[in-house]
Amino acid sequence: MAQISNINLHIKKRPFVQWLALFIFVMPFLIAFLMDILRAPNLIKYTIDLAWVLCIALLFMKRHIVFDRKFMPFFIFIGVFFLYTLIGYMFNYQSVFFYLWGFRNNFRFFSAFIIFCMLFTEDDVEFCMKFLDFMFWVNIAVSLFQFFVLGLEQDYLGGIFGIERGCNSYSIIFFSIVLSKSILMFMSKQETALNCFLKCGATLVISAMAELKFFFVIFVIILLLSTIFTSFSWRKFLIILLSAILFTFASSILTELFGESSNVSFERIMELTFSTNYSSQEDLSRFTAIPTLSESVMHSDLERIFGMGLGNCDTSTFAICNTPFYQTYSYLHYSWFSSAFLFLETGFVGLTMYLIFFVMCLVFSLNQRRQKDANKLYCQMAVIMSIICLALTFYNGSLRFEVAYMVYFVLALPFIDSRSKISRLNP
Repeated sequence: MAQISNINLHIKKRPFVQWLALFIFVMPFLIAFLMDILRAPNLIKYTIDLAWVLCIALLFMKRHIVFDRKFMPFFIFIGVFFLYTLIGYMFNYQSVFFYLWGFRNNFRFFSAFIIFCMLFTEDDVEFCMKFLDFMFWVNIAVSLFQFFVLGLEQDYLGGIFGIERGCNSYSIIFFSIVLSKSILMFMSKQETALNCFLKCGATLVISAMAELKFFFVIFVIILLLSTIFTSFSWRKFLIILLSAILFTFASSILTELFGESSNVSFERIMELTFSTNYSSQEDLSRFTAIPTLSESVMHSDLERIFGMGLGNCDTSTFAICNTPFYQTYSYLHYSWFSSAFLFLETGFVGLTMYLIFFVMCLVFSLNQRRQKDANKLYCQMAVIMSIICLALTFYNGSLRFEVAYMVYFVLALPFIDSRSKISRLNP
């Protein structure tokens, strides 16, 4: 009951556009429940698209917006990236619907980033953080039920994010956010040891059941970066020691469930990273996808540099947006990796620009962290998420799914804190 009492909606008078922003954040947690349990139509997921389109439109119509000048480079960058894709499509035109679908799949998250930065307040962030903690334990309970009662595992063990194949990739992002917050707060003496260790143990065990080997790597990255960000203390020593024990225990569960091939070791990770294929003899692997596509599918240097046009390699349940390229080359499973998708549609230039965005967030968060009045927790979480995003771009396609709204919320945290201070100074 304590958790539930902490997760109040702090209902108060607020503009409609701010309720839309909260809807964008909350809805990805509810989609699987609405569709799988309540049997809502698949169209329910597109209500998020309606929300961010309305938000952007209302923001542009608003006369007085609290705008942090530090945000301007990001606003310009997103605009330049949009113009790049638009101009590129003029030279690769196939269908206006292809471009619009590609725009939706890529720029909806940049739009959410702008919305979170410009509309969320410190109260909103506090609510979202409590909501994340609450949904974390709901997710753990649902995942245990799915594993022990329904017999689901590996790609089908998605907890609150569903039971479709690949839904467990949502958990990597969700767990990363909750754990980075928890470990950083524990090392800063803002969270109890029991709460932090329970979260670490729960995420590692569920990751073992879902065979999320990559999360074990993410866990180490979070732990190392959290250690760098905080000063030495016995708390830090304790969590490193207990994390090593939990890591060993969870990895043994992984091996016991799925055999030695699932062993979490440096050699095994390198083997999976640089293997030629992912799931069949014909498809691509994570870190060899771009060289393979460059040699086998791209027919000119111009295509390699600038791509085939945003949306021209995309797929959809809507027939009008399902491209001929995907129908021909879907067997390569390039849609499983964000990097391969971006490379095909926007070339090396577009992929580089996409990665630069995360680097910009990383640099800004590090700089903002040094400010005396900065919320260090927000900045540290954004730094960790920026680095994780650089890895996830090549690891899977989760940054193209609805779960990515959580990512851009975390990346926006330093901007929200900075803008809130400006708002207080300029009522």
